[in-house]
Amino acid sequence: MNAAERFVACLEAEGVTHIFGVPGEENITLLDAISESDITFVTTRHETNAAFMAAMFGRLSGRAGVCLSTLGPGATNMMTGIASATMDHSPVVAITGQGATWRQHKASHQMFDLVEMYRPITKSSTSVVSGEVIPEIVRQAFAQSCCDKPGATHISFPEDIAKADVDAKTPLLRDSEPDTLHPTSVKDSAVLKQIEQAERPVVIAGFGINRSEATAVFRTFVEKLGAPVVETMMGKGVISSQHALAAHTIGLPNTDYNQRILDQSDLIIAIGYDITELPPSKWNPDRTPVIHIDTNRHEIDQYYPVVANLVGPLSDSLRLLAEAIPTRAWEGWQADRDKLRQEIQATYSMALPLHPQSIVRALETATGEDGMLFSDVGAHKVWLGRHFQTTRPNQLFISNGFSSMGYGLSSAIAAKLLHPERRVLCASGDGAFLMNGQDLETAVRLKLPITVVIWRDGTYGLIEWKQQQAYGRAPFTEFDNPDLVELATAFGALGLRVGEHGSLSNCLEQAQNSDGPVLIDCPVDYRENLKLSERLRTYGG
Repeated sequence: MNAAERFVACLEAEGVTHIFGVPGEENITLLDAISESDITFVTTRHETNAAFMAAMFGRLSGRAGVCLSTLGPGATNMMTGIASATMDHSPVVAITGQGATWRQHKASHQMFDLVEMYRPITKSSTSVVSGEVIPEIVRQAFAQSCCDKPGATHISFPEDIAKADVDAKTPLLRDSEPDTLHPTSVKDSAVLKQIEQAERPVVIAGFGINRSEATAVFRTFVEKLGAPVVETMMGKGVISSQHALAAHTIGLPNTDYNQRILDQSDLIIAIGYDITELPPSKWNPDRTPVIHIDTNRHEIDQYYPVVANLVGPLSDSLRLLAEAIPTRAWEGWQADRDKLRQEIQATYSMALPLHPQSIVRALETATGEDGMLFSDVGAHKVWLGRHFQTTRPNQLFISNGFSSMGYGLSSAIAAKLLHPERRVLCASGDGAFLMNGQDLETAVRLKLPITVVIWRDGTYGLIEWKQQQAYGRAPFTEFDNPDLVELATAFGALGLRVGEHGSLSNCLEQAQNSDGPVLIDCPVDYRENLKLSERLRTYGG
């Protein structure tokens, strides 16, 4: 067999079922080998989207997603999605074709050192130097992508090595459980002592809780502690929005009502939190002492003054702590939470263009308990993070690590492939959608019944929001849109426009009954952005 066939055999040994990518001249030998395997290759329309799809596939399945590009511009296109996977801690193995080894020492067509280019944005980056080492390289890439905090790894595969003969008897390496650090005792730990001494602890819930599937034991822990819980945008769902201890989501451009709860705290317990989700300077300006509980040690940051660490599997750590901590509660924080909750649960006008709050409410109803909503990046992400009420993990997906536009549609496609039984929706701004919406064709080709709701206002809304606050004007943020309904039709999808084809709720109902992709053009009134900023400024004095 050739090295490409050996490579594919290793992928199958890792349990790979799907690869997302774009074909290119330098990966045709590998593509041919994939075509003879049981692996499904999903041809995408852009390499960035292929990486986004692989990242969501990895996040939802718990196994590394796989994406493939050719060399040169294909490989550089894919880097945005790979950087996003690393910062969002989604396990991905990125494979790039590369020119033959005999031309790598000199200037050559489309040639850059991809191993070095990918190194800063991945957990590991390497090249296949001979067919005999392929089992080691593949096993290492998959192991590193999933261990500790997951992320992306990269393999460069030169075209001449892919064609070379290899010994078919070279053994495949199988998966094995990684070593983990188990906390042996917490009774005499600094963590327990800090919690016992604190009078007003607050818990920050990060994405690591969802990733570690530690939601149940987390809820047991906070109920025993009796402390308010604020979630990062990526941590939404670890506690129900209706729970008595829920203090909702942090991460607004402005200081929100629940920031006062953090300001009153004398100890912040960060669980499964990564500073890429939201910089500590945003929520801890007074440098309140922090307890860090996670699978990895904390990053060094002056606004993240860690006084005690508990590092190990989150379920084990939280279970041991829940057994040891005293039952207690502190009062007085609920008023600020209730002010925020009042806004979240309020009813807003349904006149066009729609208020962001009204769109969130309609999407919340359409998503329900079992659906999944994927938010792209923009002003709509802020409104969804703040107002969308969750009851469990994996209802609302927000990328708040790398936060790249284009995340939403690609992630929704991957999720629907993995969970065809669940309703899948995507919320995107018109700015984000037109960056890589060409993969709507991929959804049509795969006959995936997903719903894409475009919040249309003709601006880069989040940047406009920040410009208006800083300078009172917003230059260079406006643009024109094509007819989004006709664009959807041209792709072979169903296009609906709110108002012309009924209310947003009616359009969402029509979409649910469709057997293919549906794009909904929904005009939004982002004057609410500055109104919210003014309310928060007035409340904060």
